[in-house]
Amino acid sequence: MKAKTVLAALLAAAMVLGLSGPTMAKKIVVLSQFPMSGPVGSLPEFGWGYIDGMNWVNTEGGGVNGKKINWYLEDFRYNPTVEVANFNRYCSEFSRDEFLMATGYITGGLKPLIKKVNVEEKIPWLDGSYSTEIFGPEGGPSKYPYYYSLGATYGDQIKVLIKWIKENHKGKGRPRVGFVISPTAWGRDGPPEGIEYAKKIGVDVVAQIEYPYTATDATSQCMALRKAKAQYVIYHGFSGAGSYTAIFFKTAKKILKGVQLMGTHYTTGRFPILVCQDAFDGYIGVATRPFSDAVPRSQTPMDNPMVKLAHEFAKKYRPEEYKKELKGGGIKDMFLYMEGLTYALIIQEVLKRADKAGELTREGVKKALDNMVWDFKGMFGGKKFSYKSHTIPMLRIFKAKVKMVKVGGRMVPTGGVYPISDWINTDEIEW
Repeated sequence: MKAKTVLAALLAAAMVLGLSGPTMAKKIVVLSQFPMSGPVGSLPEFGWGYIDGMNWVNTEGGGVNGKKINWYLEDFRYNPTVEVANFNRYCSEFSRDEFLMATGYITGGLKPLIKKVNVEEKIPWLDGSYSTEIFGPEGGPSKYPYYYSLGATYGDQIKVLIKWIKENHKGKGRPRVGFVISPTAWGRDGPPEGIEYAKKIGVDVVAQIEYPYTATDATSQCMALRKAKAQYVIYHGFSGAGSYTAIFFKTAKKILKGVQLMGTHYTTGRFPILVCQDAFDGYIGVATRPFSDAVPRSQTPMDNPMVKLAHEFAKKYRPEEYKKELKGGGIKDMFLYMEGLTYALIIQEVLKRADKAGELTREGVKKALDNMVWDFKGMFGGKKFSYKSHTIPMLRIFKAKVKMVKVGGRMVPTGGVYPISDWINTDEIEW
């Protein structure tokens, strides 16, 4: 009789737990994908930062209020087809009440997944894309409710640069701006909004020039800019690590005397210092993250809490790679490592918020993201951002200081990019 009573009690408890299923995930599954190899080169630092971050989250970081995250990392090799295939595979392998979040890194993967993510699966997706089409006024939460960007759009980045030009121009007459863009979807994303804004505030756009990734010479582009009498040049749609970037900046410094070279997020950092050397000195650009890696690394300012945290993580979990820097197998740019870590920390934060609300489901995670107001561990100098626009709308303007010094019988670049503005919330600007 007692055995039957115990059995009945166990069955009743199991029924209660079964009924609570919709508000509680059986397992917390998250998929993240980074371009760690492929056309952009070998960038394993993305993965290293993410791996170290997620391992910390599940141990010292306390998980999701004590619960472990079952996290998966894929290298999609900068190939949208691979990114889409990976996501489809995980959707088939895990149930909806387990697979709660996904993350990616490029616009190319977002576009073919629009219906799958936003209509069929309805799963929150964090992405490194700054696509104006997807996250700008014509897209955003009303059109793509499950997509979230980790940075301000390219349209807003370029408009911030145009605004800076207007406010800081000291020459006679209206400022004259030339655009140099890559012949890609990335290069064409942002300039239309920037050009429209320039017209509105009295800045003349005098040239729009395409410059290919295969370039071995930039003389014709620079001569065209000189002929147009451009006083400012916005270079957009390029990696700061590419040889074409070095060619353009070195040529521009010779031909475009006194012209202010400017750029967007991926040209504002450590790599251009290494490839462009002193031709990068004086460059002004925007970035969605704090500067995280000077040349040499020992000269990196550690006043930003997130930068300091990233370096502490790398020293602790990747000591050899951290010391090697540009040598084989080293962390070439701490921004890449910090970006992987950034994903891990935001994943933990939003899952914790959903769990505390008793809604550890896809819809609960979406609600937590939509209502999120956070300073991202001090990343933005203590300023908080709201995810209401489905972007992290924070930008800062930086200026490069580069000097060549003699080391071991050869000249090498030293320096960094340093802030010349406070953090700017693009959601709060009255354009």
